[in-house]
Amino acid sequence: MQTLPTKPLVSIGIALYNHEYYIKECIDSILNQTYDNIEIIVIDDGSKDASYQSALHAFETNPIKRPYILKTRPNKGMCNTLNEIITLAKGEYISFVGSDDFIHPEKIAKQVAYLESHPDVALVQSDSYIVDKESHITSLFTCQGRQNEGDLYEALISGKGLVNTPSHLYRTCVYEKIGVYDPAFRWEDTDFWLRLTKHFKVGYIPEPLNYYRRHGENLSNAENALKFVNEEIIKIYKKNIDDPVLLRKGLCKIYRKSYLKALKKLKLSYFLKYFLRYLSCRFGVIR
Repeated sequence: MQTLPTKPLVSIGIALYNHEYYIKECIDSILNQTYDNIEIIVIDDGSKDASYQSALHAFETNPIKRPYILKTRPNKGMCNTLNEIITLAKGEYISFVGSDDFIHPEKIAKQVAYLESHPDVALVQSDSYIVDKESHITSLFTCQGRQNEGDLYEALISGKGLVNTPSHLYRTCVYEKIGVYDPAFRWEDTDFWLRLTKHFKVGYIPEPLNYYRRHGENLSNAENALKFVNEEIIKIYKKNIDDPVLLRKGLCKIYRKSYLKALKKLKLSYFLKYFLRYLSCRFGVIR
């Protein structure tokens, strides 16, 4: 009798922090995947609530059993937690799911099928449903309208392309070329996607395959963006972009986006800060 080929192992990592009310839905969505060759790695990064106990309860009460690692320890930050998960992961593919998010039952099956049929692609992304605190769908985030596949490096820098972080699945072999997540940054994905797209192609499945929870604690909200996110991205651009023309284009985009957001929010000090930087970058010196 002919033996069927083994499906590639997929590692799904969760960096858990203070999401005791959301983590069961997150873990259940992974356990309920139609794709069966999955390992789950959950590291509780020193939560101050009952996140670890809620995660354990999710694994124990779901009738579907899959290999998993669940551990808790003192807080070390997001990047260190992601990198710790990477050291434990055995999969050919990996995806990180936010501990307050959840995924479509066919997400992994569809994304693995895509990567298996596109060996020149290192990462595949999809669209996302946006949900509220009660998990009600409030909107659709789509990658369409911007460059979403192929060589995305320059498109990311110019703002014409994107990697939809919550939707990703990528090959673990990329770590050999670009390394892991950089603990110097809180906005670690931007740095990692720039390094990945500099060397590898991206693929896209035009349908929502995950559910991204948007609430006031997200690092990407407007207030956090003006406080530190944009400064982080500027440092990331300076780290990763060697071409001075491309760097100037990227920084001008960030400064312009920042002063317009500040103006909309009536944050005049931030408006002046980023508007002056935009003028300096556009007509003078990069700083």
